[in-house]
Amino acid sequence: MNKNLYAILIQRNLITTETVVRANVDSIGFHQGSYVATKDIHWFPQLDANQIVDIEGMDPTRFAKSYGIKPDGATSSQKKRGRKPKLLAIEQMTTKQIA
Repeated sequence: MNKNLYAILIQRNLITTETVVRANVDSIGFHQGSYVATKDIHWFPQLDANQIVDIEGMDPTRFAKSYGIKPDGATSSQKKRGRKPKLLAIEQMTTKQIA
């Protein structure tokens, strides 16, 4: 997972301690042997970006895309198309009448 994308997701509070992530974490097996296992766990701040496999069952890039964030961590600020809200249309009409 991209570290910049990881930082943006944390900054926007899209990943919190309630978020379930699948990550590669250290585990203890039989006879006290330690190994790295892929588990579904709740996110915690000490988790590194390289350890995360998926977030809430989705690939991290797909998870970010659902919130309008590009895979490299940049946000897209395009002008939205379509119908304008009624309040905005009324404000525009009043400013035209004043001028």
